[in-house]
Amino acid sequence: MKLSFSSLTKWLQHKSFGRHKTSTQEALIFRTRPEKKAPSLVQFQYLPRIIPQKEKGFFWAALVLFVIAAPIALGQWYFRSTDIVADVGGSYTEGLVGAPQHINPLLASLSDVDSDLASLVFSGLFTYNEQQELIPDLVTNYVISEDELTYTFFLRHGVQWHDSTKKEPQELDVDDVIFTIQAIQDTQYQSPLQSSLRGVVVAKVDETTFTLTLTEPFAPFLSSLTFGILPEHLWFNVPAQNVRLTELNVTPVGTGPFRFDQLTKDKAGNVKSFDLMRNEDYYEQQPYLDELHFIFYPDSITAVEALKSRKIEGLGFIPSTEKEGIEKKNADVTFASIRVPQYTAIFFNQKQSDVLKNDDVRMALAYAVNRDVIVDQVLQGEGEAIYTPILPGYVGHNADVEKYELNTEEAVRILEEDGWEFPEVEDVADDVPVEDVVEGEDGAVEEDTSVETNEDIFRPREKDGVKLEFTVATVDLPEYQSTLALLQDQWQAIGAKVNVDIYSPEDIQTGIIKDRDYEALLFGQIVGSDPDPYPFWHSSQQSHPGLALSIFRGPEIDTLLEEARQTSDAEERRLRYLHFQNNIAKEVPAIFLYNPLYSYGVHQKIQGINRQQYITAPSDRFSGITSWYIETQRDWK
Repeated sequence: MKLSFSSLTKWLQHKSFGRHKTSTQEALIFRTRPEKKAPSLVQFQYLPRIIPQKEKGFFWAALVLFVIAAPIALGQWYFRSTDIVADVGGSYTEGLVGAPQHINPLLASLSDVDSDLASLVFSGLFTYNEQQELIPDLVTNYVISEDELTYTFFLRHGVQWHDSTKKEPQELDVDDVIFTIQAIQDTQYQSPLQSSLRGVVVAKVDETTFTLTLTEPFAPFLSSLTFGILPEHLWFNVPAQNVRLTELNVTPVGTGPFRFDQLTKDKAGNVKSFDLMRNEDYYEQQPYLDELHFIFYPDSITAVEALKSRKIEGLGFIPSTEKEGIEKKNADVTFASIRVPQYTAIFFNQKQSDVLKNDDVRMALAYAVNRDVIVDQVLQGEGEAIYTPILPGYVGHNADVEKYELNTEEAVRILEEDGWEFPEVEDVADDVPVEDVVEGEDGAVEEDTSVETNEDIFRPREKDGVKLEFTVATVDLPEYQSTLALLQDQWQAIGAKVNVDIYSPEDIQTGIIKDRDYEALLFGQIVGSDPDPYPFWHSSQQSHPGLALSIFRGPEIDTLLEEARQTSDAEERRLRYLHFQNNIAKEVPAIFLYNPLYSYGVHQKIQGINRQQYITAPSDRFSGITSWYIETQRDWK
């Protein structure tokens, strides 16, 4: 029965007054004006006085039950009628190994730290979504001519630069795009993106329309247009030769989902922290997070310790060997292991080493490498052995290429047939003393037992007085150091001595890779979503700012890469890539080791992360950053 004030009144009248004369108190409750169907709140205060004693217990129990049940029922109804959704607010602090130098789309690809930050601040003509599909970003549409040479693009309207204000609005236009493309093409800028736009002519149609014209068809051209666009009004007066020196590189202005807020530096001028804030004028879905804080560490060991001690809430890269230790000390961190189009290899610089210029030496070194041991021991199984610069699953991958799988006996045979022999012990007796003597406290002569004898020192093979010895440069990462330790043992087993030089992430880029100042280099290369190996293997890219790290002569390789770029026929392109990999295997300009999984950690308070299984570059872990959230609210269904 539906309960109402009128029915309650009738019930009370029946129960209390059907058998008793109406009292003054009763009248105060039931004698209401005709237009009123229920007693007033004032009248209700007399209710306990008129209820018979034996029915008061029932009344109060019913009232208590109502008071308890009503909120519960109301709450259940509310929760059934609403959903938990993301709300604006909160901040996230992440640690990065290295330090920002050029948060500038023209230069950022040389550094993971710069790339991470640039991806949050800048927007490109195209981008990759969370499914790693190429989609328009700053353009709304495009048209390709029938000859596949001219691309016409239409820009979004109303995109605001971060420094835009109501008094001085700054809106992105075609001039910004033209300025950025021409800057990339300018050799003085020394942009590593230069090769992808070589020969491309950019022309303005109107304020929101422009064309790019190629000299020849290039099927993956659109995938090369994901770089961020620079604001011409800030950069136009920066001389090309000073582009690496301007403060704009660390106080960037873009059109991305987050804008620069502040940074801190130490006394030496090194950036120690970097803060971004939500861009409330972002043209797409605005981020939920208010702030992003980044703290920089000199090496991964220090960064991992910071994560363990909860000084940071996430880490941009986590070595697989550190996961267990992090889980024990910081259970709030959740991990994601995803595939990245990256390979780690030993790149040979034949201009710097006569030993590595020898074809037989490089082939023997390749046969001596045990990739499976490296993947199991260094990567804890989180990766796969690889043998070519085009990864499995990509167009043109050559599964049948010569792999030089582990064969120590074959490696030794090749070296011996080429004349590399171990020296006799007496041949090196003058170079390494059998024992040294030192003067004791009393002046007596004593043997110095700390000095190694001839038998304790490894002597590499020699040929014509040249030792089978070279130095490998690498970056200060546990993964690379562990890999080199295994390679040293594997190569020593065939008579080769390997020295190791370790550099910080900044020094290896500016002092070693830039000048190609190494005999061999252990390094990782991210090849992007398209398999085009031209930027990494064409001879024109072997000097800065090119990305080719193996220094050698390969005219046939150059021809195949050029032809693959010129054809729009997918099958023709695939065949040229197959031949390219066969030539690489024949020349052995590098030894390809493994494709690692990229692991990063984020505090469990961060919701909305799409832990996809594949990304194009480490910075793509932020591809869904606008969906990350901490705060929540309830919305009606």
